[in-house]
Amino acid sequence: MNIKINVIFAALIASGAMATSCSQIESDTEITPAESFVTVQLADYETSGENIQGENDLDDLQACLFENGRMTQVYDQPVASTSGYGFRIPRETGTLYVLTNTTAISDLKSLCQTGISEQEWLSMTAGTAQGLPIRFFSGSTTLSKEAKVKLTRGVARFDLHIRTVGPAQIEQLTLEGAALRTGIIAGKDPVATDRGDITFRPDSPYTKDTPGVAYVYEQTNSDLVLRADAIVNGKRYELEAKLPESIRRNCIYIVTLLKDVADQEVQLTVEPWENGGDIGMIPDWNGQIIVDTDQSELPSGAVVSDDKTTLTLPHDPTELTLVLDCNDELELIPVTGYPLTIEPDNSTRGVDGKNRFRVSKPLYVPGKPADEIILQFRRQGLNETYPEDQIVLHLSANPVRLEGPISFDMENHSFDFGRYVENELGRFILPADKELAVEFEEGEDPWVQLSPIGNEAQTIRVLGGWKPNDPSANGRTQTATLVIRNTNDGSGREEYRISRRNYGLPVTWFHGVWWCKYNARGNSRSFDDQILSSADPAAAAGKSVFDYLRDCSPEEFYNLWGWAYQGDSGIGMRVVEKNGILVMEGFSTNVSAHINKLPANTLAPDGYELPSMEEFNRVFDATDYIWMMWNGTHHLRSPWEGHYQVKREQRRRNDIQVGTIQATDLLYCKMWSPDFPEQEPITWYGPGAQWNAEGILHSNHYNNILFSVYSPEGSGWYINGSMAGLYMHKNGAGNKDTRILRFKKSPVEYIYGE
Repeated sequence: MNIKINVIFAALIASGAMATSCSQIESDTEITPAESFVTVQLADYETSGENIQGENDLDDLQACLFENGRMTQVYDQPVASTSGYGFRIPRETGTLYVLTNTTAISDLKSLCQTGISEQEWLSMTAGTAQGLPIRFFSGSTTLSKEAKVKLTRGVARFDLHIRTVGPAQIEQLTLEGAALRTGIIAGKDPVATDRGDITFRPDSPYTKDTPGVAYVYEQTNSDLVLRADAIVNGKRYELEAKLPESIRRNCIYIVTLLKDVADQEVQLTVEPWENGGDIGMIPDWNGQIIVDTDQSELPSGAVVSDDKTTLTLPHDPTELTLVLDCNDELELIPVTGYPLTIEPDNSTRGVDGKNRFRVSKPLYVPGKPADEIILQFRRQGLNETYPEDQIVLHLSANPVRLEGPISFDMENHSFDFGRYVENELGRFILPADKELAVEFEEGEDPWVQLSPIGNEAQTIRVLGGWKPNDPSANGRTQTATLVIRNTNDGSGREEYRISRRNYGLPVTWFHGVWWCKYNARGNSRSFDDQILSSADPAAAAGKSVFDYLRDCSPEEFYNLWGWAYQGDSGIGMRVVEKNGILVMEGFSTNVSAHINKLPANTLAPDGYELPSMEEFNRVFDATDYIWMMWNGTHHLRSPWEGHYQVKREQRRRNDIQVGTIQATDLLYCKMWSPDFPEQEPITWYGPGAQWNAEGILHSNHYNNILFSVYSPEGSGWYINGSMAGLYMHKNGAGNKDTRILRFKKSPVEYIYGE
């Protein structure tokens, strides 16, 4: 690696601010005894960066001499010698300070006349001009026969890099809490107590990489913030970036505007300064690392930037050989945290100045944002790394966008909801040349349906469906494969797997509602505690629920019948004997939540909910009383789509013993519509409500059933009366009153397997 000390001999600028014009500069003469000639040199930046035209002009070059701690002379006529430009000083002792742009800083001749001390001089500061830091150079040297002074800049320079996909522009930059003063001489900066905001406004917005967008005083400031007003792809952003705590004069800092390809996220970053070694040397950046496009083996769709320092890879799975053109052998600093592998090709590494690396990247799934990776290298023989010794990899996002909860993993390209889900599972937004299909393994039901949005044909809704009384809905995993492919020939397949747990409760259809056949039991929210359609005891016996309750054993009847609920816990209470009466185990008089006023799905498993008051009315709201102890027909006050008749039949069990108590006349009743004879009737059963310590026995029977209803106003239905006169009655009751839970199937867009 070539190392050089950067020294620039700046030509003096002919201007009105100079003490003498070029034509007045003394010709080269021999230096006489007891004289010093001080050569003025201009130091390069301590970090790499291109020079800006006019940036190194030396305006108003002056020098002042300090002897015995006092300023004794000011020199404003630089001269030429065989050593270069500088000042002829008729002394060989003392300290000479050289400045540029002194008119904006101080009047040196006036300071000299006052006899300013060197200590006072070293504490002097430069402020601002027109609200901006003053750009000046300064340096000093101890006099000798042929002394040299190297001028360094009194400011740090900020360069702008724009790394966006699509047009971008920056309208202004603002430094908040920046130092407004700095020491005239490097290394003599005072504590920065004078701070404020500095705004840099270009004549026209920055639209490309631009050096020298801002000049800032040296400072140590943990609160320094850079703000940018930017427009990217037509959208306005107000961005901010925390600056490095230490800003050093005579250094270049890089401000980068970066836009994420996938989700349009825009970032503003500032790279910290890094020195080039302990002896003031910096790398020779003429050996810039670039991509060798002739030797590299790049996949279709890969794009190399014009300066060959950035490689953009497509979202597809990618294998490539990356060859870097560099004068030195390179060692890759390990890359972690990214979904790709990069390995050196040791068989040819370093041959003919070429560095070969094998790069492997997996498929970028929809929904994963684009990423950017900086491949940092160390040159052979060096211990340090340098910011410019790098190649940038842009990892493009999948052009298919994804909305919703689906989030595919990068390794298996799959997503498991881990529970029962239905209706819209997510949306795919496809490019014009792509289509989406769904495939199922052999024997699997078509539980997923694709539904394009009418006026947005390339936006596809993925719907999860439901199958009534599905005998396989036992919690098993259902899977489907979503396939993205090219529209024209089906090539370019990308396969993504989604899965869910398939659960279902037995249902029957009545006047537009899929009613569950059984009451809830146990934990009402858990499928594991419910009668599932895969284990429906009535269906397994080839019977309706009504007939099953007649024929099943007393123990089986009790296990279905004896459950009720209070409040919002969803934990079922069993009918038990206590002090010689039947009560709901765990009954409490201190219940804050009214079941009927809860959201409809609060107590239900996924995909189910309490029927509304209006839906209960389609069964119970008769034009006359519904006498529950008699068989018969009743007519609805509000017919459902013209269907108004409801037929009913009741039975009773007298063989159920709980503890020592024989429970008699346990009523269960079926209701059905004669207009839909093919549908199984709804069968009502359950223990009477409890509202005090006297338990569930009312008027010498156990049949005053209180129904849970979704009713924000708190209304509901109740079986009232004595065994000689049981009838349906509208009654919402109170918070503490126990209720049976009978759910319905929540609305679902896609029903399969009917």
